[in-house]
Amino acid sequence: MNLSSYSHLIFDFDETIATLQIRWPEWHRQIASVVQNYEADFNAEDAAKLTMYDIHGYIDRYGKAFRDDFVAFEQRIETQNYQGFDIVPAGFALLKQAQQEQKQLYLLTSNCRAVVGPVLIELSIKDYFQRIITVDDVDNLKPSAAPWQLIATTKAEQQIPKAKWLMVGDSASDSGFAAAVGIDFVNVNQLTH
Repeated sequence: MNLSSYSHLIFDFDETIATLQIRWPEWHRQIASVVQNYEADFNAEDAAKLTMYDIHGYIDRYGKAFRDDFVAFEQRIETQNYQGFDIVPAGFALLKQAQQEQKQLYLLTSNCRAVVGPVLIELSIKDYFQRIITVDDVDNLKPSAAPWQLIATTKAEQQIPKAKWLMVGDSASDSGFAAAVGIDFVNVNQLTH
């Protein structure tokens, strides 16, 4: 991919750089207990269809209390059910290319730091990133624009034209974040390696 138009790239992690092997059916089974604290009629069938868009909506609706409950849940469920990872060749290659071209790199993931951090170290890419933003850090998740304030934190970053920023991800929440912020998006699944 030609990155010449971009100086600042934001990468998603799971299914973009690496695919986390987490027992996701367990996540869907147990998330019902979190949401039921706020919506009593929420059931297992609802939980099976839950997306990050839905979680974003619950945080908007119920605020910090839901956000804190969700983050605690995410930290617990991911660490208890993590089984390893697989590299996403196209995403990993693009990350390496961007690093070699000395782009400013950021990581924005809806996964927890306790799982992502060791993988970044194992892959020897942790130091590539100016900032690593995880679910632990954000007020609301992608597709909300809220994580932007944790990415462009310096006056210099805030003055970079949005046309110089690129979001690299794999999901509707990644493209939704890019649209909300007003930056370009590339789907890693459409890249060749």
